[in-house]
Amino acid sequence: MHEGRPFVTVAGAVELWHRDCFEDRDALITRSDPLDFLPTPPTPRLVRVLGGAVAGSLLVAIVVGQWTWGEMAPPPPASLANLDPVPSAEPVVLRVEASAHERVPPRIVTVETETEVRYEVPVRGGARLDEAFPSLRAWTHPVTGSAELMPEQTSRHFGARREGIERPECGEGHCGVDLDGPRGRPIVAVAAGTVVRIELSELGLDGRSGRYIRIEHDDGTFTSYMHMDDVADLRVGDRVAAGQYVGTLGATAVFSSAPHLHFSLEVPAHPGLHGDVTDTHYVDPAPFLVRSTTAEPPRSIAARPERHHPNKPAI
Repeated sequence: MHEGRPFVTVAGAVELWHRDCFEDRDALITRSDPLDFLPTPPTPRLVRVLGGAVAGSLLVAIVVGQWTWGEMAPPPPASLANLDPVPSAEPVVLRVEASAHERVPPRIVTVETETEVRYEVPVRGGARLDEAFPSLRAWTHPVTGSAELMPEQTSRHFGARREGIERPECGEGHCGVDLDGPRGRPIVAVAAGTVVRIELSELGLDGRSGRYIRIEHDDGTFTSYMHMDDVADLRVGDRVAAGQYVGTLGATAVFSSAPHLHFSLEVPAHPGLHGDVTDTHYVDPAPFLVRSTTAEPPRSIAARPERHHPNKPAI
């Protein structure tokens, strides 16, 4: 402060100036322009240097990326490794050979539906049952116009609990499948065969089968159609074709359930015997029902044979 020089301005104010700045006190003070604080534009040389550095970095990144992918990528499939871009005039034949350790199935098995997977064709003696008994192939479903090939209720399945029936192959007693449908729906033969038994009494000889018909097919298997209200005009020894009308779905000898068709399948215990033999073995017909085709019911009642017995209510 002792080096400062006092100065009285025109307005009467007293200012204290440093001696070094006193001589320049009359110099004009100009306001700075904001543009003065902007950075200096780069020179063309600096631009060229920076551009070269960026291009070089990109080139190095591309080379490193290609090398890394070449090390990590899997080798191309053998079928694509030696492709010839020139088309060949000769046809290409693909040959498939099994290795020494590969297990090849004896035949190709085609499964069409999930239901067929659920009901596999049984195998006996190393062969499918429908190979031993060809009539089991391509059945016509016994209930015409049926909405279901196989019932969902397990109580209607083969082997379900039934009182008073003792057949070891039938599980808990039910030796067939109960197929649903409206009462009076036409019933047809599943395959060609010969009629070997007809029961016309309302309860049947055993008091539980109702009116029914039993057919022996050409390979020795038997199918039975029980609880029918009407039985077709057939006699023992008559030939029937696959899909031929044999009666109507009913409720004869049905005491506590809805009208239905009890359908059963038997295979001979001793092949070669024919006629109304009883030395047979019951088999679940479900695998063959789910592979069957459904026939359309007759369009008119007149297309069916006349009823031979009055339809009385089941007891």
